[in-house]
Amino acid sequence: MSPRDIKEQGRFVLWQANLIVFAVLVAMVLGYFSWQMAQTRHAFEEHVNEHAQLVAEIVATNVKAASRSQEVVEQIVSDFLVNIARFIAYLDEVEPFNARELAAYAQENGLEGIWIKRTGEEAVMSPPVWFEQPLFDVSHQKHLLIHREQRHEYILLWKVPDSARLIAVGLPARSLEQLQEQMGVKQLLAALSRLAGIDSLRLEPTAKITRQNELYSLRSSATQRQIILGQQTLLLEVESTSLNERISVLWREFFIFSGFLFAAGLLLSWQLYRYQNRHVEDLWQLHQQLAVQREDASLGRAAATISHEIRNPLNAISMGLQRLQMESSGLEGEHEELLVAMSDAVKRTNEIVHGLQRYALPLKPEMKSVAFHELIERIVNLYRPQFDAHHIRVNSQLQPIEFEADGDLLGQLVENLLKNALEAQPRGGFVSVSLLIEQGQAKLSIENRTHDVSDDINNLLEPYFTTKDRQTGLGLTLVRKIAVAHGGQITLSIVENDCFRALVQLPLKRNV
Repeated sequence: MSPRDIKEQGRFVLWQANLIVFAVLVAMVLGYFSWQMAQTRHAFEEHVNEHAQLVAEIVATNVKAASRSQEVVEQIVSDFLVNIARFIAYLDEVEPFNARELAAYAQENGLEGIWIKRTGEEAVMSPPVWFEQPLFDVSHQKHLLIHREQRHEYILLWKVPDSARLIAVGLPARSLEQLQEQMGVKQLLAALSRLAGIDSLRLEPTAKITRQNELYSLRSSATQRQIILGQQTLLLEVESTSLNERISVLWREFFIFSGFLFAAGLLLSWQLYRYQNRHVEDLWQLHQQLAVQREDASLGRAAATISHEIRNPLNAISMGLQRLQMESSGLEGEHEELLVAMSDAVKRTNEIVHGLQRYALPLKPEMKSVAFHELIERIVNLYRPQFDAHHIRVNSQLQPIEFEADGDLLGQLVENLLKNALEAQPRGGFVSVSLLIEQGQAKLSIENRTHDVSDDINNLLEPYFTTKDRQTGLGLTLVRKIAVAHGGQITLSIVENDCFRALVQLPLKRNV
């Protein structure tokens, strides 16, 4: 049974109910602040409508005044140029002008140019190529005022009364254009746009106002109003800064209050969750400890019984074989070989019994300073003749490490790992031993060539599981038991090229 199974058996989880209560409170606060924002928006919309109506009336009045002033200016210019044209016609009637005289007269009177078209004659003008006669219906118009904005000039085309002559007079228009610009609609809109509360004012042809403009205004940060003024539409955008600031304040208050509620709920739920989780974990650990103790007790009793029942007969058999070997001078060679084989079998059986006893006994490490690298080097040198006999190359890289541990138990750990590597390669191979310090741990790695253990690697640390003949399967289990007794762990893995790795990690400083 896992902690999750224990949790799922509970019918009522207190911390979850606490979270639900606080979530309902946050939802109520959200609803209240949403109502507040709706009321604020409604009040702002009413204020904007009143403000927009007032600005629209001011703009409409000033637009009409600006349009009227432009008409007055053009009328004054037209009357002025008609008088000049009339005087030029008088002088030309007394004595016709030539081009040089027209240039002098235009320069003296500050005119851009003069053009005279007499009946049956070519036009006389100054400066040259200054004016081309437009289509002009003399039956309906006595004069025509033309404003050439690109050349910044006014041109009056005037028909001399009771005559077929046409006279065109040009006047510089830069100063008048500046005056009209200052009195015009653009300048007025720019001045009004600088007023507090107005984001922008602009005139657009009514025909170009589309649904796209409306959608843009809805997405804009300002509130837009449209006022139709004849063929043009005034687009007025009123700043919504005050609304946005008020909404920001409301949202800030909401987040602060909701954050406080959420933090309080989260903190309380976290405390309840920790309490409940700690209780479940305690139950789980107690369950695991009982299971491990029960298993260890069963294995210990079995091992103790087996060791006791087998060791006495083994001792008797071993003593008998030793006596036979001592008195075997008269035996034939075949009988001597049989005695040696029986002695070896008794020795292997004795080692198995000894392994069972070591596994069954509880481990109580006696901590003292141990030079781990020297301990490993001694055991490697002890096994080197056996490695050489089996054509196994040994490579070791040991970083000097000294820490508090049980030297005898660590010796058994290293010896079991080396013996495992030796037995896994009966036809030769390699053994790589490395020791280093990493993240406050002593890491011992032993690698050797292996075959067909990838499927069983997860079971190699289980008691009595082995892939070799005539073995008990307690070697790696004892290694894990020693590592755990020192606060460490062992990890088995298969790396590239069929290489088996046993990695033992031991803390250099144990937590008391």
